[in-house]
Amino acid sequence: MRFTENIIRLERHLKNIGELKYKDIKDYLVFTTLSMECFQVVNSLIEIGEYIVSKEKIGFPSSYREIFELLFRVNFISEDELKIFRRLVYLRNLISYEYYRISEKELLEMIDLFEKVNNFIEKIKEWGRKYIV
Repeated sequence: MRFTENIIRLERHLKNIGELKYKDIKDYLVFTTLSMECFQVVNSLIEIGEYIVSKEKIGFPSSYREIFELLFRVNFISEDELKIFRRLVYLRNLISYEYYRISEKELLEMIDLFEKVNNFIEKIKEWGRKYIV
């Protein structure tokens, strides 16, 4: 079950972030590890979003950002959550394509945004129960 694996992976990376966020982010290894954990959380959210869009036959997103726009259009996420996901995708892309440009402040922003998507995480778990036997 890919969906279940993504939930487990998401929660593992969030747990790792919770442990790292109290360390010295100026330390290169902490900064790099935290960056990769944040990157993986957003990747998990994207994969989960893709799965929901596919299962619910909502549309065919052409970008990561559009996955969340489609979920918003069918009221699966709120407008505030959509703004959060748009920002997370942008920051994820900074890590992915322009790693040298992500700042400590932006990483800390990502961590703060992750705390605001807990409602979404609980909602997807509940949603997944109807597909996972």
